[in-house]
This record gives sequence, structure tokens and C-alpha cells, in this order.
Amino acid sequence: MGSTAERIPTFRLFQLSGWLAYGIILVLSTIPFANERATIAYRSVLFGCCFIASFVMHVVCRRQWRRGFTFPRSLLIVLAWCSALALICAAMAFKAEYVFGSGLVPFRLLTTLTATTNAGFVLLSWSALYFGIKYYQAIEAERHRALSAEKSARESELRALRYQVHPHFLFNTLNAISTLVVEGDRNAATAMITRLADFFRATLDERTAEEVPLHDELFLTKQYLEIEQLRLGDRLRVEVAVSPALLMCRVPHLVLQPLVENAIRHGIAPRRGAGLVSIQAHRTQANLLISVKDDGLGIKSRGHGNNVGRRGIGLMNIDRRLRELYGDSGRLELLWPSSGGCKVVLTIPYREDGRMSAQ
Repeated sequence: MGSTAERIPTFRLFQLSGWLAYGIILVLSTIPFANERATIAYRSVLFGCCFIASFVMHVVCRRQWRRGFTFPRSLLIVLAWCSALALICAAMAFKAEYVFGSGLVPFRLLTTLTATTNAGFVLLSWSALYFGIKYYQAIEAERHRALSAEKSARESELRALRYQVHPHFLFNTLNAISTLVVEGDRNAATAMITRLADFFRATLDERTAEEVPLHDELFLTKQYLEIEQLRLGDRLRVEVAVSPALLMCRVPHLVLQPLVENAIRHGIAPRRGAGLVSIQAHRTQANLLISVKDDGLGIKSRGHGNNVGRRGIGLMNIDRRLRELYGDSGRLELLWPSSGGCKVVLTIPYREDGRMSAQ
């Protein structure tokens, strides 16, 4: 219904504008012949007949368009109708000139051809305008369909990439719960199950959102960290340094949790003693930079083979999501500080969340 409502006003607007412009030109060109009734009658009737004939041409052109406008068949049909209607319009105009004239107007071949050509040109111009509008609307409709299909495909791919986080995270958490049960630590296992349920409940609350405020993303990450702190105890320390002014920035949903999970799994868990995972965010002129750093084993945990610097599934998914959402403006950098540990830096275009800025 929306497309029909847009299509009809566009056609009528161009039609009325065209006839109005043609009428104004006709009136201005008739001013020098203001005392000649026959000339005024001839031009007025020619204009009126062409206007009425345009409704007939509308039916003809619409039928040809709906049939697919096969060339040259449809073009010949339109030309035939324009020619026939132009002859009728010219005959009616000559009839008016005879009725309002001072006497019988003799038949003149050149004048007849001129009148027929004028009427035919008007009707052909009208038909060309009709098909031009239709063609433009068809291109726009196809463009909107292509954009809609591309958007749907991209959203589906982003959801698939985002939801790949859940099985991996769930597998690790269930392993931790299983370990706690085997060790007989029922209280810690129960607490971890509760935290896991809270985490997935919060995740499903945003299942249709590709972007969330940084505040919400940090909330989900902290819920995950609570699960890991139950598993690792004092071996895991967490620092979050994010300015309140940045909490309204929009970030991809579930973008921090895989980074924190990698930091704990590859950096903190294998090492002896306590480890630190820090989350920081700051803003440049146009971007938000988010870093997740650990002081764990760093590049030593990857050995000296081909695995050095290789990105896992989680990091590759995040990189793809950033490129899908932001193009060249979003990226992921994997750094190995000389002091040890690992650091991942996300670059995201800074955009404030409307819901939070309205509060």
C-alpha cells in the first residue's frame, strides 16, 4: 500500500505539471491572436482534445507496461495509438476553427500535417513521461529490494557470528561446573549455575540487537567475570577503567565477553599465581578505542610454531563483525607487549545511543 500511495501522487504531479506548463505556453503564444476567434478556438480545442486523449493513452501505456513492454511490439502499439488520437485531435481542432471562423476553411495538407504532428508530439511526450516515471519507480523499487535483501543477509550473518559465542562459552562453563561437582564444591557449582542462567537471560533480552550501549555490554561482561571468579577465586583480578561519559556509546553486542574469555583462558588460567585482566576505553576524535589486556603468559603460551599471532574463532568472529558493521572504520588489533601478556584493541566509530542520551 505504501508503494501505491507513493506511485500515484508522483505520476499525477508530473502529469498536472506538464499540462499546466503546456497550457501556459499555449496561452502566451495565442496572445498575438487575441482577436482571431478561429485561432483561439483551434488551439483551445486541440489542447482539450490532447488532454482527454492522454487518459486513453494512460490505459494503453499501462497495459503495455504490465505486459512487460516488449520491444518493438509495445513501441509500435503506442505509436499507432498516438497517431490515431493525434488525427482525431487535429480533426476536432479544424472543426472548431470552422465553426468559430468567419467562413469555410479550405483543406490544407501542410496545415493538417502540422496539427497532427503537434498533437502527436504532445501525446508521445506524455507517453515518454509515463514510461520514464514507471522505469524510475521500477529501478527504485528494485534498489530498495536489493538493499532490504542485503540488510537481511547481513543481519543474519551477524547473528550467526554473534551466536557462535554461546556454544564455546557454554562448553567452558559447563566444564568448570563439572569440575566443581567432582571436587564436591556444591555451593560454588550452584552459584556458577545461577550466574550462568543470569548471563544467558540478559543475553536473550538483547537477542535482536546488533548494537547495545557500552554500559549494557560491560554489565554482561561483568556477569561473565563473576562466573570466572567463582572458578578461579583469588587468582583472577579485574580492573575496569571506563569514563561515565563513554557509557552511552554504541558497541557490538557480545563483543567484550570473547576477549575477556581469551585473556583468562590463554593468559591467566595457565599461569601460576594471580593474574590481572583490565578493560579500558577512551575516545579519540571520531572513534572509541576499547582495550582488553592481561598480564598472563602472553606470546609464550602460543609456543614458537605457526600458532604465534594466529587468531582463534572468537577473535576472527569479532573482526568480521566489526568489518560487517562499520567497514574500514572498525578493526581489531592483537598486540603482544614486551612486558608480557596480551592486549586486544577494538576501534569502533563513536556513536551515542539514543536511549541513553535521552535519559
